[in-house]
Amino acid sequence: MATVQLSRPRITLVTHQTWRAEDLAPWADVHLDFGLDTAAGADAEAMLWCPGGWAAAATVRHRHLQLSSAGPRWLDYLPIELTGREIVTSESGALRQTPPVIHGGTIFAKLPETKHDSFPAQLRSLDELLTDLSRLPDREPVQLQTPVHFDSEVRCWVRDGRVVARASYFPDRAREDWLDLDDPVRATAAVLWLEEALVTCHVPVPPGVVIDVGWCSDPWFGEPGWRIVEANAAWSADWYGALELSSVVETVVASQVGVSDQWRWYPSPLLLHLSSGLAQR
Repeated sequence: MATVQLSRPRITLVTHQTWRAEDLAPWADVHLDFGLDTAAGADAEAMLWCPGGWAAAATVRHRHLQLSSAGPRWLDYLPIELTGREIVTSESGALRQTPPVIHGGTIFAKLPETKHDSFPAQLRSLDELLTDLSRLPDREPVQLQTPVHFDSEVRCWVRDGRVVARASYFPDRAREDWLDLDDPVRATAAVLWLEEALVTCHVPVPPGVVIDVGWCSDPWFGEPGWRIVEANAAWSADWYGALELSSVVETVVASQVGVSDQWRWYPSPLLLHLSSGLAQR
């Protein structure tokens, strides 16, 4: 994808949420697309903000598209001091063939880079896990984590290892309450923790990525404190209530310009299957 001027990029938002175009209009030339086909992916000069299912279809139909992500196994290789829990990513078929040993009755299981109703991110018993795995392609990445609880989370937009924007969110509370619950001092502490962690532990990250940090009150390893929850592709991550939207835009752009092989995003087998019809349009 061609390099654009970061001061005023062109961005296509693939969404039915029209208010998002108003959010980004001061910082980019925004085009809104409802995603009924993949025609928006033909414009090699436009950046994209879109769901993974649409991106899967668009990258099949438009080979010039190069999107980046941290990858499905990025969390696996982080020091446990940064995650507070054990994390192992395997493939669905392998897990069905050799079921994991689950201590404590349940395990947290999710699709690391895909969100779909057929396999929501949640706690599961072994029987529930095996039942849900049966609905996935054999090669679909599935991530298993030791259960922990995050009281609050801070979404961080990271460019070249530095946090350039942030937004607090509270998974257990209604979204309309988040602004009142936001504590800027606490959010700043999360940002500083993440920046120090990335440098101290030499954590490799894409040039533009979104990392969620959460306050973990019951880590499996270590004392209560900030931990890395997950990484998200900047080109699809919700910006919640971020105030630094110009930096959000720049991170979205950085996530799809000059993408190296190390960080190139590839849709999972499930996404490819679900988007196969859209890829023809």
